[in-house]
Amino acid sequence: MTSSWAERKDAMLPFRLTGQPDSRMPLYLYGVGTQEEKGLHRPGGFPVYQLFLVRNGGGQFNISGKGTIIMGAGQLFALEPGIAHEYTPHTRTGGELGFIGIGGESAESVLRTTGIMCERPRTLTAFELIWSQMTELWKGLDQGGMSMWQMSTLIYQLILDLAQAMAPVGYVSHVHGSSEAGLEGLNRAIVLMQAHYQDDLLLKHVAEAVGYSVQHLNRLFHQHYGVTGHQYMQRWRLQKGLEWLNEHPEASVKEAAENVGMEVNYFIRMFKREFGETPGKGMKLRNQLRLEQTLHPRQK
Repeated sequence: MTSSWAERKDAMLPFRLTGQPDSRMPLYLYGVGTQEEKGLHRPGGFPVYQLFLVRNGGGQFNISGKGTIIMGAGQLFALEPGIAHEYTPHTRTGGELGFIGIGGESAESVLRTTGIMCERPRTLTAFELIWSQMTELWKGLDQGGMSMWQMSTLIYQLILDLAQAMAPVGYVSHVHGSSEAGLEGLNRAIVLMQAHYQDDLLLKHVAEAVGYSVQHLNRLFHQHYGVTGHQYMQRWRLQKGLEWLNEHPEASVKEAAENVGMEVNYFIRMFKREFGETPGKGMKLRNQLRLEQTLHPRQK
């Protein structure tokens, strides 16, 4: 087991960047690499289009303007330039995340025309073949054996192969054991929860909206987040309650609770369990800090 794990670590492909592309090049490889599944945090986004590939493992993206997106093994996800995002793996036990940066004036049209720029991750058939093509790109870049024009040709071919390898929605990968339909349903449930946290939204209503039973939806939440659907929704409401209190320092705790659709005593109890202090105590400390900053501003 130890030697096998060492071999996997050696097989990781550190991210490599290309040089300045020729201005005549409509599509070019910006960079490529892989890593053990660990977090990514890019508040400023990335300068070019990114293609993400998950080999084993899985995780979740938090993406500005798109919410939370679950990504499973054997899947592809594409992201536009300049979009703030972070990625958190479900586990740290051997999963790999591959990423390819693609630039050029034709990048957007090619990626959209081929269907790669989807709102949600897509499962790939023949995933290992695609992964090996990405590895060959990395080797060519790392060893300096190919020109930018040759790499542009290869990246275009990879895009075509990716489009051909995208499985129909609902396809179940027997190799990786993940169902794109299941992840789509979970993602739809998360979007509903995040959009309607202020409403009287019950988990059974969410399950009905995405076509699942409550039991099945809870299984998906527990598999990917380690909590039930109700716990996920409750934590989201508490987080939004904390944000609202920070934005409205003069408001009451009762107003904060009502703003996130929770009864005030229950909100206080759950808030303390989640954040370690009551919302009232937190408000008092933040208001005191603001007052001190007003009376004693820092000298520039």
